[in-house]
Order: sequence, then structure tokens, then C-alpha cells
Amino acid sequence: MKRFSLWLVLFVLLGVQSALAQSYTIKGNVVSKSNNEPLIGVSILQKGTTNGVVTDIDGNYVLQVQGGEATLVFSYIGMQTQELKVNSRTGVLNVVMQDDTQLVDEVVVVAYGVRKKGTIAGSVSTVKGDKFESVPAASFDQALQGQASGLQVMSNSGEPSAAASFQIRGVNSINAGVSPLFILDGIAVSADDFSALNPSDIESVSVLKDASSTSIYGARAANGVVVITTKRGKMGEKGHITARAQYGVSKLAYGKWNQMNTSERLDYEEEIGLRVPGTYDRELLERTNIDWRDAVYNDNAPFSNVELQFSGASDRYNYYVSGGVYNQEGIALGSDFTRYSFRANLEAKLNSWFKIGTNSAVSYEDISEATSGEYTTVTPISAARFMLPYWNPYKADGSYASVSDDTWLGTNVNPLEWQANNPTNSNKWKVMANLYGELRPIEGLVIKSIGGIDFLDRRGDVSSNPSYLPNMGEGYLGRSFSRYYNLTWTNTINYVFDYKDDHHFNVLLGQEAVNNQSEAFSIITRGQSSDKLLNMASATRAESPSDSFSGSTYLSFFARGEYNYQGKYYADFSVRRDGSSRFGKNSRWANFWSVGLMWDAKREAFLEDYEWLTNAQLSASVGTSGNSSIPPYDHLALFAGGPTYGLEGSVLPGIAPYSRGNEDLTWEKLLTTNIALKLGFFDRINVVAEFYHKKTTDMLMAVPVTLTSGYVEQWDNIGAMVNKGVDLSFDIDILRMRDFRWNVGANISYNHNEITELYGGRDVYELANTNLLLKKGHSYGEFYVNRFAGVNPVNGDALWYDKDGNITNVYSENDKVLVGKNSIAPWQGGFSTMFSWKGLSVSAQFSWVKDRWVMNNDRYFDESNGMFINQNQSKKLLYDRWKKPGDIASVPRHGVVMEFDDRLLEDASFLRLKNLNISYSFDKKLLQKTRIIENLRVFAQAQNLFTFTKFQGMDPESTGNMYQAQYPMSRQFSIGLEVGF
Repeated sequence: MKRFSLWLVLFVLLGVQSALAQSYTIKGNVVSKSNNEPLIGVSILQKGTTNGVVTDIDGNYVLQVQGGEATLVFSYIGMQTQELKVNSRTGVLNVVMQDDTQLVDEVVVVAYGVRKKGTIAGSVSTVKGDKFESVPAASFDQALQGQASGLQVMSNSGEPSAAASFQIRGVNSINAGVSPLFILDGIAVSADDFSALNPSDIESVSVLKDASSTSIYGARAANGVVVITTKRGKMGEKGHITARAQYGVSKLAYGKWNQMNTSERLDYEEEIGLRVPGTYDRELLERTNIDWRDAVYNDNAPFSNVELQFSGASDRYNYYVSGGVYNQEGIALGSDFTRYSFRANLEAKLNSWFKIGTNSAVSYEDISEATSGEYTTVTPISAARFMLPYWNPYKADGSYASVSDDTWLGTNVNPLEWQANNPTNSNKWKVMANLYGELRPIEGLVIKSIGGIDFLDRRGDVSSNPSYLPNMGEGYLGRSFSRYYNLTWTNTINYVFDYKDDHHFNVLLGQEAVNNQSEAFSIITRGQSSDKLLNMASATRAESPSDSFSGSTYLSFFARGEYNYQGKYYADFSVRRDGSSRFGKNSRWANFWSVGLMWDAKREAFLEDYEWLTNAQLSASVGTSGNSSIPPYDHLALFAGGPTYGLEGSVLPGIAPYSRGNEDLTWEKLLTTNIALKLGFFDRINVVAEFYHKKTTDMLMAVPVTLTSGYVEQWDNIGAMVNKGVDLSFDIDILRMRDFRWNVGANISYNHNEITELYGGRDVYELANTNLLLKKGHSYGEFYVNRFAGVNPVNGDALWYDKDGNITNVYSENDKVLVGKNSIAPWQGGFSTMFSWKGLSVSAQFSWVKDRWVMNNDRYFDESNGMFINQNQSKKLLYDRWKKPGDIASVPRHGVVMEFDDRLLEDASFLRLKNLNISYSFDKKLLQKTRIIENLRVFAQAQNLFTFTKFQGMDPESTGNMYQAQYPMSRQFSIGLEVGF
């Protein structure tokens, strides 16, 4: 027995000696990727053991590793855990940890869930929330321009509450909707009211572009999907408070102006015979020289934003609560915007298998609007171009010149005084909320039910004061009301499981129901006699009543399956069946599907040793989606009230046929193919190239019908259209050192559109009053106009090309041709650069579009050449007009009026410095001494700082093919302070 004990002790000692002989030392430094600051207290644990250490005050560590090869687990509250392999040859291992602000880069929000970056076959571009935070704009869409490849964001108005227009990879339809589907925290929301959403509440925006990523949304995904995710508390984050305040001013962003000043206007009037030199006091008139652009637009319009956010999370609960007040005075006279917003994102884990939560936001907006988009001599935006420079809108005391006391010397009325006496105001309540429950009965199985609402209540007033002289003591008040809601209820079952470690499956089954309803009414009352009692009860009569109601429903069933083998080969498929009340009973249901494949070549053994290649993925997808964005009831044959008819001198209300109906009307369908290549080099350079082909069939269009039918048009499925193109994006860390980082990013998109089929076998179809013509083999949006050939130097005649290319001095509508210039830009993109050094950060974001053309309708009035001689005109009529034989001029002789030809067709391409941001974050070590303040940042921003364009109007950015009396974009300058507790 003693001999056995001695042998046992000997073997134990030899084992201990052997283990000690195989131990080795690993040391290194751990820093944060966001600021390269050392991390104190990071836990480093040898996986599978209790052997571990923590980093010191400088982020350094030393660990004695037991055994041979091992895995070290680096973990820190609020950071992404990392597992790194080491062996006896490793020696030094420095680690860069990613904090919460970077986790969005690692997780991509997709349809009905999230996926780890690099594990999806679909085409998804993600923009992080810090791109929207503190941007001096009421809506996040202003900050999204140029940020994502394939996504075009354009604003048609600089009015503070106006929504931008979104297009993903071109226009897929002619008459049906072309806007993408917007999903906010799992619920479909309207794109018309993004001003109600506080940009600082957004965590990320994912743009889903191909069939693999959008087809599971089926009926509403033909134009792509934009998924907006709002903020939540970060796991492991103790209660955190962030206060942010921002103040700034706005002015015109571009504001090209070519109207005559007083001296030029008097020269012009003398030249064309409106005035005879020596018969009037010219010197007196020249004492007044008004630039009406300065009178209408404020170059120092203030805005402010104050926000307060509370967030935190543990293993049982998660919360993010925020409130804010945003106030912006518009640059155009009579426009203002104020928003009060509140959000509560709450989640509670009731036990190990069930949790509930809500993402809820409510906002109230007060809006004063300036009329734009129509030509009048009383609304300031339009009238600014027409007013003569020697008409002073102000009295000597600074008040408005008035028709009441003859201080207004111009024709008609002073538009500034008119605006003050004819305000247009509105307010609206917006609620976007969901409530969900999530059940996990067994490992890998998640059963989720989510119900949500998108609700809008809007009220508007338009009034005119009785005391305003042109009203002759009688005022009016118009009131309108509209209400909209969209209810969504979605139920899903998601099961994730593995088979023999190498095979990974993710299966989703779901059902969704959508119900949207809207109603509105308006009325105008007249006869009020007091400015202080301007209500409907004091009116003597009412007129122009109107009301409307509409609604539609969807019912859907869908499934998705995902598979990957060893993290190298990925496949996914989806199928969805949709039913919509917008279509006839014969064609109400449709099926949509997709298939996607992805190969992660970097995970292959033959590429593992090439350390310079950090990513290599090839993916492809094909699938279908649908479009149902047409009026809710036009598939039915309906009568409607509203028409009037005369009988013995009276006007009586009537009922008349409204829609012809088409019970065979069905879905517009889109077949999309996408191929993508993603490459990464040296862990610094990332390149993504995507090539796509989209074909729209059964296009929904309101087509003309014979007038003998009693109708003008009816909806039908006609024609086909193709979009094909490429999206490129680049992200490069040019320098990445301990305290300094320089990053450059860019994206470029090209889209070619072509009409391949039109209704009734036609090759061409002219869109009335649009200067557009649809023609097979050409793109949608191509201009169809007469071509101006210049000015005859002999007699000053205007010359044009006829349709055969011959020069003529006769203007004829029959000589219109397609000119190869399009209102939809085929090229668009953006680029950015960011420098950071310790706490200092400087970033710049540019956006651009190329080869986009618009008809500048403003010039039709400015260069009328005799038609509108009593209004101010462009300097061209003074300096570039033909005056005598031999003159080489761009404007014909006086009296040869402007025509709607390609003289008005202008290149509206632009390059815009969208945002410039300079910020400084104070050293956290210094702030720790306060025991209260955790982070402190000061920042300054400029929005729309520079605009480079050839466009001759007030702003090149617009969404239509016609530019007319538009509210131009503004340039903002702001400073701000952010404090975290």
C-alpha cells in the first residue's frame, strides 16, 4: 500500500510539472474602437476555466495561460464579447473592442427580424443612427440623402415640415405608387409625416433593395422597403440620461436670382416704350431699389431643438424614453414649424420564456405654411418674381405698405401685407405605436404577436381678415379636418436549430392583417365682420363643402427558410400570398416568392492564409413582389356625389358616374434579379458591387376610354417596364492609429429605365400637359418638346427645328420630339470623409445627382418678352435680347413671346455639401472627477452648406419634371451641447 501511494504521488508531481511546462504568458493592451481610449476592467478569461484577469488603468493585462492552444474571452459591459485563439507563440495580443454604437454595424435589420452582418444573401444598405442625431432638420429624411447606394432622396420643398420623396433603384411604375414601403419597429407607416418622428430616436435605417430582402413583404414591396429601427436601452447599461440642446439659424441654400434692379428695369421700360425718357422723375424712382428675394426670404431664421433621453437595460428589462421640443422658423415669409415629441420603448422579461414590450411615440405639430407651387401676384413666394424693384413693401416706420392708406404704390396688393392678413395654419397629432408579446416555449422557438397603429389627426385653417381693405369688410374662414389610421397585426413563429453542428436552419411562418382608413371634410364660411371674431359661428353663409372616406385591407400569409453550411454557403427562400381589397373579386389574391444564395469564400481553406483579404462574398437572388398603390375603390363601378348642374339660373348638387370599374384588375408585378460581390482588404477597405435587373409587368395605369362610355379613363393592367443598373459603395480607413482615424466612404448608383410595352399594342402615348411622352424603347420621364434653334440675327425671329430637323420660324406642337433628356436622374450618390483625433471629430457628407433635367416654368414668366411686361423680368431681356440686325442674341426681339420649348429645359444636376459636423468630446477620465457627468460633447453643424449646379432657379432639388414657384431649400448653421449622466 505504501508503495502504491508513493507511485501515486510521483505521477501527480510529474503531471503538475508537465502542466507548468506547458503554461505560457500572454500580454497586451485593450482599447475602444470608437475613440482608441484604453479600457479599464475588461475581463479576460481562458475559456473553459476560471483562469482570468482584468485590465489595469492603462488597459494593459498579463495572463498566464495553462496548457497548449487556448481561447481567450474578452468581455466588458456594453461591449461586444470577443473570443480569440492563442498559443505559446502568440506573446502579445492587443485587442480593439467594439462599443454599443458600433453594434449596429454588426447586426443588420431585415424583414421580420435581424441578422448578423455578412450572413445574408439579400441586398441591404444600413445607415447608423448617429448620421441623424443632431442634424439640424425636422425630419430624418433630410439627413438620409446620399447615404445609401441605390436610394434617391429628394425634397420638393424647403418648408420645414415637408416630406422628402424616396426612390429605390429607379421608377418601377407609371401611375401606381413609386414610393417604398416604410416599416417602423415592425409596423407599416406613412411616409408623408416623417416630421413627426424625432431623428435622434432612430437607431438605424435599413434599405432593402432586392427580391431576397423584400419579397416576404409581397404586395407592398415592389418599390423596395425602408426599415426604421428606434433606439432601445443597451444590455448591461446602467441607467443613463442624455440631455441635448441645439440652436441655429437658416437662410437660402442657393437662391439663384436674375431679376432686374431698378436702374435696369427703367432702362428696359424705356427701350420697349413703356416710359419716355424725360417725362418722369427717374432719379426719384431709383431711390427705391428692392430685391424682393430679400423681402420674402429670411436670411437669419432661427431654430432650436431641446431633447432629453433616458435609457438602460438588464437581463429582465429594457427601456428608452425620450422627449423633445423642436422649433423652426421657415426662411419664407409666413412659414413656421413646432414639434413636441415623446417616445417610450419598453420591454420586460416576465420570466425565462415570455416577454412583452412596446415601441410608442406621440407627437404634436403646429404648422404655418407659405403657399408655393402656384403662380399668383399675392402669395409672396410667387409674387417675389413679379414685383417691380421700385415698389417698396415697407413704410418709413418699417411696417407694411398698405392699399388702405395708399402707401402701397404697386399694382394689385402688397404680397407681404396679404400674407399677414391671410394666414394658413394647421396642427396635427401623430401616434406610431406597437405592442408585442414574445413566447419561447423551447430552445430556438420564438412565437411573436405584434399589433400596431399609425394614426394621424390633422386640422387646418385658412382665413382672411375682414379689416383687410380688399375684403371690403367681409372676411372668410375655411376649416378642414382629416384623419388617417393604419392598423397592423402580425403573428410569426420562428424556429432556429442546428443539425450536426455544420448545418444551421432558420424557419419563419407568419400571418399579417392590415386595415387602413381615412376620412376628411372641409368647408369655407364667409361674411365675418371682425378680426377678433373670425370663427364659423359669426359667418353669414357657407360654401364649398366637401367630404371623403376611403379604406382598404390586406390579408397575408408568408414563410421564409434560411440555411447555411459551416458559415460558408447560405441559401434563403421566401413565399407570400397576399389578398387586397383594392382589386376585383376575380384577381384579388397573388403569390410572391424569392430565392437567394450567398457564398462566403473567405471562409474557404484556400483563402484563409491570405490575411490581406479580409472579406470575399458572392451572392445572387431572384424573386417577385407586387404593387397595389391605386385608389381604393376604382375596381368597382361607382356613382359619386359632388357634381353640380344648372337649372333655370340655379346651381343644384347632383350625382354622376364616378368610376367605370374593372373586376379583372390585378396586381402590378415585379421580377427582380440581383448579383452582389463584397470584398474587404487589409481590414481597412470594403467594396460592394451590385448588379440588378427589374422587370415590371401588368403595370397599373389609368388609361383613356371612349367618351361615349360616359367616362374619361379607367384603371387597367397594361404594359411593361425594365430597370437595370449597378450600385457601388466603398468604405476606406485611410489612417487608423491609436488616437487618430481618417475614414472615407462613397456610393455611386446608375439606373437605366426602358418602357418595353404599352397598352392596346401602342408604341407611343403622350401624357397630356406634362411635356412627357411614353414610347417603347425609351425611358419613362423623357421630355417631349419643341427644339429651339436660336435667334435669327437678321430680323430677331425665334427659330425652331421641326420634327425632321429643318429650321423654321413657325412654332408648332406637331414638331415636338423626344430630346433624350430625362426628369429622373440615372446617376446619383454621395461621399463622405471623417477625421477623429482623441476627442475631436470632423465629418463632411456630400450628395449628388447627375443628368437630371426639369422644365423651369419660372423662366416662362421671367423671359416672356412682352407677354408679362408689367411684371419684373429677367436681366436677359435687357442684355441678351435682339435689338438690331446683326445682333447675336439668345432672346428674340421684343414681342416674340416665350414658348414652352427646350429653352426652358435645364440641367438640374447638383453637388451639395449636405452636412458638415465638427464636435469635441471631453476626456472621460476628466469627467469622472465630477461623479455625475459621464460624457460631454460640444458640436457645430452646417446643413446644405454649398450647392454646385448649372440650374438657373432658386434651388435645383425637386421631385417633379416641372419647377414652378417652389419653396427653396434652406442652409442651416447650428451649435449644440450634449451631456450624459
